[in-house]
Amino acid sequence: MRIKCLSLLVLLSCAWLTAQATELVTEDDPPHNMLKDKKIVGVSTEKLEEAFKRSGATMHIQLLPWARAYQQASTDSDTCVYSTARTAERESLFQWVGPIASMDWVLYARADNPVKINQLEDVRDEVIGGYFQDVISLWLISHGYHVDVVSSDDLNPAKLQIKRFNYWASSRPRATALLEKQGLTKSIDPVLTFGHTDLFLACNLSIQSDLVKKLNDALLQMKNDGTSAKIDAKYVP
Repeated sequence: MRIKCLSLLVLLSCAWLTAQATELVTEDDPPHNMLKDKKIVGVSTEKLEEAFKRSGATMHIQLLPWARAYQQASTDSDTCVYSTARTAERESLFQWVGPIASMDWVLYARADNPVKINQLEDVRDEVIGGYFQDVISLWLISHGYHVDVVSSDDLNPAKLQIKRFNYWASSRPRATALLEKQGLTKSIDPVLTFGHTDLFLACNLSIQSDLVKKLNDALLQMKNDGTSAKIDAKYVP
């Protein structure tokens, strides 16, 4: 009987530990978060793994389409989504950990496009390629720009090439990775940087606030001891 009780206690303890793991959801968005050799890696991923380790907390990461990941963190307890732009519209919807990375907002065009762009207003009458529920596309739409959104940003370089539109708005890190992967670095050029965003881990409001504080403290410690800079150097040229 004693052995059975001990076995049951071990099982209950394991179940409790599993239940305490925070669910992290993210998308394939190099170099911040991406799948490589069947493992989710990237600048943001490595920083969060280290921050959780230093905080004595456990986590589980799942790769999803961005819109689904964002929605899941909005509605599911003990769930966080990254790498998330922290905007005024989103501020009260989550608890925030970070920043863990950053990105420039960049407008891209075909290399043979002769038009010189000096400001975003110059493309006011153009259709701009964008990515569904991405902060850049949401901002453009909210400011009256006509954005043709797709479910995955990796579809936009090809649409730009076949002249479905003349401009594509994306983050510099993501676009650089996509263009290199698709062999289009000489065919598509960045023509205007028009914004910048710091990126965070956005946690459901039900997440314990002491965990959020521990993670933020860990990230500050990582910044001060050089750990974050070493992780950045692995992924950012």
